[in-house]
Amino acid sequence: MNIGSVSASGFAAHLRATASVVALISLCAAAYPAMAQQKDADSTDDGIAEIVVTGTYLKVKSQADIPDPTQTLDRDAISRSGVSNLSQLTNLTPANIGSMGGAQDLSKGGPENHGSRSANLRGLGPSSTLVLLNGHRTAATDTDSNLNPYVNLNTLVPLIEIQRVETVLDGASALYGSDAIAGVMNFITDDKFNGVAAGGQYTFIDGAPKYLAEGMFGGGGDRFHVVGSFSYEHQKNLQNSQRRVTNFYSPSGTSQPGNFILSSAPHTANGGDVVINNGVNGAIDYTQLYNNTVAARVAGGANPTAAATKNVQVADPSCDVPGTGGVFVGNSFPLGACQFSYQAMNPIQPAYKQVLSHVRGTYDLTDTQQIFFEGRYYFQDSDRYGVASTPITRGNIIVPANNPGNPFGVPVTFLGRVMGVNGPHDDDKTDLTGTHLVLGAKGKLWGDWEYSLDGVYSREQQVYDVKETDLVSLQYAVNGYGGAGCPVSFNGTASFAPGTNGCSYFSPFGKDQKVNSQAVIDQFFTYTTSRTVSEYMIAEGVVTGKLFDLPGGTSALAVGGQFRNEYRSILYDAFRTSGRTAYLPPGVSGSGTRQIGSGFAELGLPILKDLYVDGAIRYEDYGPFDSVDPKIGVNWHATPELTLRAAASTAFRAPALAQSVGSAATSGTSNLYDPLVAGDKGTFRNVNTVPNNKLQPETSTNYDLGITWNPIRHAEVSVDYWNYDFKKKIALQNAQAVINADPTGPAVIRDASGTLVGVNVGYFNAGAVTTDGIDVSAAYTWDLDDHELTLRSTLAYIHSYEIQNNPGGPIYEVVGHRNANSFAPVTPRWRDNTYLTWEHGPHTATLTMRYTSGVVDDYGVNLGAASSATVGSWVVWDAQYAFQATDAVRVSVGAVNLLDRDPPWAKFTGYLPSLEDALGRQVYIRLDTKF
Repeated sequence: MNIGSVSASGFAAHLRATASVVALISLCAAAYPAMAQQKDADSTDDGIAEIVVTGTYLKVKSQADIPDPTQTLDRDAISRSGVSNLSQLTNLTPANIGSMGGAQDLSKGGPENHGSRSANLRGLGPSSTLVLLNGHRTAATDTDSNLNPYVNLNTLVPLIEIQRVETVLDGASALYGSDAIAGVMNFITDDKFNGVAAGGQYTFIDGAPKYLAEGMFGGGGDRFHVVGSFSYEHQKNLQNSQRRVTNFYSPSGTSQPGNFILSSAPHTANGGDVVINNGVNGAIDYTQLYNNTVAARVAGGANPTAAATKNVQVADPSCDVPGTGGVFVGNSFPLGACQFSYQAMNPIQPAYKQVLSHVRGTYDLTDTQQIFFEGRYYFQDSDRYGVASTPITRGNIIVPANNPGNPFGVPVTFLGRVMGVNGPHDDDKTDLTGTHLVLGAKGKLWGDWEYSLDGVYSREQQVYDVKETDLVSLQYAVNGYGGAGCPVSFNGTASFAPGTNGCSYFSPFGKDQKVNSQAVIDQFFTYTTSRTVSEYMIAEGVVTGKLFDLPGGTSALAVGGQFRNEYRSILYDAFRTSGRTAYLPPGVSGSGTRQIGSGFAELGLPILKDLYVDGAIRYEDYGPFDSVDPKIGVNWHATPELTLRAAASTAFRAPALAQSVGSAATSGTSNLYDPLVAGDKGTFRNVNTVPNNKLQPETSTNYDLGITWNPIRHAEVSVDYWNYDFKKKIALQNAQAVINADPTGPAVIRDASGTLVGVNVGYFNAGAVTTDGIDVSAAYTWDLDDHELTLRSTLAYIHSYEIQNNPGGPIYEVVGHRNANSFAPVTPRWRDNTYLTWEHGPHTATLTMRYTSGVVDDYGVNLGAASSATVGSWVVWDAQYAFQATDAVRVSVGAVNLLDRDPPWAKFTGYLPSLEDALGRQVYIRLDTKF
């Protein structure tokens, strides 16, 4: 069933369509009548313009005048960083900890099958940071491993159009509602640009170069103005085999060569013993080996008729033959297990091609009334190149005695996967498309009162094609009825001998890896497709105005409301729902929707000229539950050099649709080990997750205390202490923790032989999460004649991060830990970015140091247990030189990770992708032009 896959030719069609849309908008802009543009800022009595910034609905003189701690990345800072897309900006925000997506993370993280990256302020989860585009919500593109939705920063808007990124580092639910529990990141585009600009960047990454081309236009008339942008980015894939830190031995027990279960004594066609010499282990009599093993079990008291007594597992006879990829584990070959390492074939990052387009415009109906619009469309085609085939974990394949590859002369059960290191890379495909539309009006009502009304439609779609093994087709091929030309119906019985009449055998034995027919393999390999759609429809309005005079000025009020409809659906094809997949559990299609109504108010009180108090409150109604969240903040310019601020609020985050609404069940896999099997290092097993319609929203109480000090000219120091106290934290049971707690419990799935197959997990409202810390930023600029030197540092320190899995349960301190077996993120105690910038005429040079402290590596260790392993700290140096050749031409060259440092070693994954990357040195050259 075709449910939305985009082909390679479809990429070209998308490209043409996007180019046509941008061209049409450009023509419309040029054709509009020339009329005057409305000013967005009002002037105060002292001549300083008032503006609206992120973190308030009221006009203030600057971002520094609001009580909340904020961080702003302007265009210059972004240009000096060498980033090529918005997702890389998370590296420039130390308070952003544990972003999800875009890199291989088999332990914990977001999708690594396409270009993706989340925001994650304070490490409180990607869904706890509200991402805005020009002040408006956009639909979530992705989910992390707990199905917490997040906006994919990689696909938000072309980098060339970004004017600044404003980040509120405090809970903001009182203004913005759910999802702003940790803070807000608002990506603001340039809406005043005139002319044409173009840029291109080539980034050399050993084995995986990246290309970026982008453009922007802006213009209009006296009353009309439009700015649009377009970008194309191409990133090549990078595999684990291409980096030292990821090219390590990581065994899987479901391997190729695999393992076999003998249920009766092997024999030759004439009844003799089966003797095999693989050239490595010498001649082995498998008949005698089987009989001796069963006899020893019976002598030890085993029931001679029980399957557990008669079933003897042996490694593939070719397991450790050079060239097959197998590694034998056991005391005496072949009584043990054959393993192989899939690590080298899996990706560090996927390959993708991406086109982003964005347009934003205004039209003045009168001198006081304006309509505005915004449109965004993107698509991304990604390819994840991984291990040749996934393990068979959902059924047993019986190899008949007459299979030409079967050397045992009796039926045997195959345990493993059909292809290994000698097979080609598997190519799983993901196609992303997104649309974001805003239409609104704003203007004056009467006196100092103004309004803003807008409607938002935002839609994200993800189509995922993953190659799977069809258990039914594979069993037919093993039975001798394989190949596309074989006329055997899967629902019928063959009327002719196997291996005849256009039918062929498939052999799962290691010795036949290179001789099996590709046509037979292609028949039982098939793509299974899923389509996930997320939609927002939003109507909102705000009225702001002046109230009464106070000693410090005139008080102001903002009152508004919002209605939001959220929808999410997931559709699996017939193959995925049939139960014939060898690796992925059956998918359950479904959808969910909900409506949210809210009202809010904000009051600004300039008590004194230098003392400003801001209060806000918001009510949100989700139907099954609601929330009222107040906030109070104070900003006091105690002296011209010293500013004090404080803020306190409550905040909440509603359960995601995928977690609490609808019928869609999510099934996946995770690397899990069986605590009942000594030495089990884990393999990929099924994890089944279902929504919980009884989930309650998580709530928090937050407060912040901060100062900004300008001790001398050109120097500034800012310090903020922050504290979050969560209740009812929404969490997904950790699959390994569920198994460890009760290995034979009702949630643990085992087959008839007791082998671990999978586990059922669910969402729950955990106990408390309490975290606090300090943000410090400092800057100093030296004026040296016609040279300028600036030193700036931004540091985030987490003092404590305490979690409680269940109300009344024990409390664990997890700061400075990897947190592999809890719902907490990787939580380093320190993160710091320090920049040294030199400017001289047309020359600019920047040296950047990025530091992340180490963590305790608790992978494979129960929560609360001690671990002596550590993941070391990481220091990365970046450098850039830029030359402004003319007013219209700028050339930049630089390097990210200048010293080519590998990330520190972490168990199982090699490194921690949510904090670091394994790309190595990334050297780039960029050309920017403006006309």
